[in-house]
Amino acid sequence: MIRVGILSFSDGRERVHESLKEYIIACEERIKKSLEETKEVECFSASYIICNNELARTQPIELAAKNPDVVILNVPVFAFPNFSAIAVSLQHVPCLAIAPINGMLPGLGGLQAAVNMVRQVGLQCEKVWGNIEDAKTLTKVLSFIRAAHAAARLKGQVYGVFGGRSIGMGSGTISPDLWMKVFGVDTEHIDQLEIIRRAEIIEEEKVESAFNWLQKNMGSIVYDESKLTESTLKQQIRAYYATKAIINERKLNFVGVKCHYELSEYYFTQCLSAAFFNDPYDWDGPKDPIVYSCEADSDGALTMQIMKLISGKPVLFFDFRHYDGKDKVFTFCNCGAMATWYAAQSEDPLVNLSETTLCPVIPKYAGGGCHVRYIAKAGEMTFARLTRCLDQYKLTMFKGNFKSMPPKKLEETCEAWPHGFVEVGVDPDVLIDRYDNNHVHAIAGDYIEELRKFCEIKGIGCDIIGEGRK
Repeated sequence: MIRVGILSFSDGRERVHESLKEYIIACEERIKKSLEETKEVECFSASYIICNNELARTQPIELAAKNPDVVILNVPVFAFPNFSAIAVSLQHVPCLAIAPINGMLPGLGGLQAAVNMVRQVGLQCEKVWGNIEDAKTLTKVLSFIRAAHAAARLKGQVYGVFGGRSIGMGSGTISPDLWMKVFGVDTEHIDQLEIIRRAEIIEEEKVESAFNWLQKNMGSIVYDESKLTESTLKQQIRAYYATKAIINERKLNFVGVKCHYELSEYYFTQCLSAAFFNDPYDWDGPKDPIVYSCEADSDGALTMQIMKLISGKPVLFFDFRHYDGKDKVFTFCNCGAMATWYAAQSEDPLVNLSETTLCPVIPKYAGGGCHVRYIAKAGEMTFARLTRCLDQYKLTMFKGNFKSMPPKKLEETCEAWPHGFVEVGVDPDVLIDRYDNNHVHAIAGDYIEELRKFCEIKGIGCDIIGEGRK
């Protein structure tokens, strides 16, 4: 649940405030009711309407102590603007001011004056004019709230990176100081061989239980005589449990694992971990997805964590692989990190798994184990990626749709890997030119506005491909 604190503001003259307070409280209740009906948000208010300088200081402090993700300023009248400036200066989370439509009272003027003074002193505050019950207004508010939630929750999180740069990809490396400065995220470095060490001591009964669950519930498991055997699959299960133990022990919020080439070349790939960490379930039952980025792609992991916090959904990780001019689709695929949830997008794990196959690791990797293969279910998707030039971050994003394709289509690329076939509403050459990475990340639905607001809150660049603007 997103935690929303509400501060209400009034005229600084006691006589005038007394005549307005019932209306102000009614507007506050309207905000609470509309937001809580979405089932995404829980709201709480300060004890008093802010109608003097003292309350402008004490009420925001009281509200901040309740740890909100975002603060809404309810300004339905011409409240004294300095109250809002004082209140916002005491918050450490994003703020949004809102005023309802009512020509009988100067709420619009109060909104303009309040936010203008906040911005005049160098602080940030979003503003929305409209009745919260209206779908358009509620959508605007929710978009900001989701983005603010992601920005607020990201602060203080710890990212665990197992191993270093993978196969020479500098775009996935990390600057811990820059991450802390821009996003408030700390970084912990861990040797990926710790996964191998821990895997050797996982209890056998846990491994057997997970193995039997996979045997029973996967659409199919294509064993061969060398790469994918019962033994190598159990090794991948042990690696999953080992990684989970490290995450729990070190209290990590999201992770990236190098894999290539020490693990994929001499042991086994981490594809099983990459799929099921990003899923909202595993063989032990329902769970919160834990962002897991392949190839220790740290900026990719951070992108995925932002998208997860905004949407509450599993996030995909894959590569630009091919553009098919005949079918007019991009082929996005990667050896791992594609949550099985996207096979059918069902709340029933068994439905998703029935569309998923465990295939032997391709010969390119000398190690063993499985890839987790499926074709992503058709539907609207949002794609995004953080990139940087020196110390300047930019979030590039675009919309597209997964399209249904026959299994034979996999033979055109790498039939052992999970795939998403993507139709985009932009010239493919423009997308290839504007998009500055080989990796791409995605969530189901349209979250372009939330991601754009996140960029505004964090003060980073924003490039929305397909909308003709940067």
